[in-house]
Amino acid sequence: MDQGGANGKAVYIDTEGTFRPERVRQFAEGIGANPDKVLKNILVARAFNSDHQMLLLDKVTEMIKDGEPIRLMIIDSLTAHFRAEYAGRGQLADRQQRLNRYLHNMMKLAEQNNVAIYVTNQVMSDPAQMFGDPTKAIGGNIVGHACTYRMYLRRGKKDSRVCKLIDSPDLPDDETVFMIETDGLKDIDI
Repeated sequence: MDQGGANGKAVYIDTEGTFRPERVRQFAEGIGANPDKVLKNILVARAFNSDHQMLLLDKVTEMIKDGEPIRLMIIDSLTAHFRAEYAGRGQLADRQQRLNRYLHNMMKLAEQNNVAIYVTNQVMSDPAQMFGDPTKAIGGNIVGHACTYRMYLRRGKKDSRVCKLIDSPDLPDDETVFMIETDGLKDIDI
């Protein structure tokens, strides 16, 4: 593309089996890009457990060292395997330590190789929340402190989505409303 994005590749680490190449194809066609070329530049890896997820991060680092022009890594979902494998309060410390090590390895990869990393995370209901949104991000402060920008996505009115910036080192909290359409994302005036 004219902004240089097609010169790099993306890695999608899928922990929940949600990657859909047909959606990528639709979005590519919607912006006038060659869908086959776009899909060839997305490397998809399915992580089956937290150990495998951590190993995939090492593999991406190795690929970059071997000359693969990876510029974006998406991890969907960051905490799913850690949450499932380390259930209960008794394993909370172990889970948080492993998650912390994984996040630090991820930050090292990003900083040393100029790779943008986008992660999705699960949320849970917080019944103690009396006012406002009762959802709370999984992973606690370890995940919160490791992320430069944190955004909260939710459904809006009439099939719209709301993206709220909740933490940033240089931007004020704000939100925007958009639609996910066949040919990509479209801003909506509120």
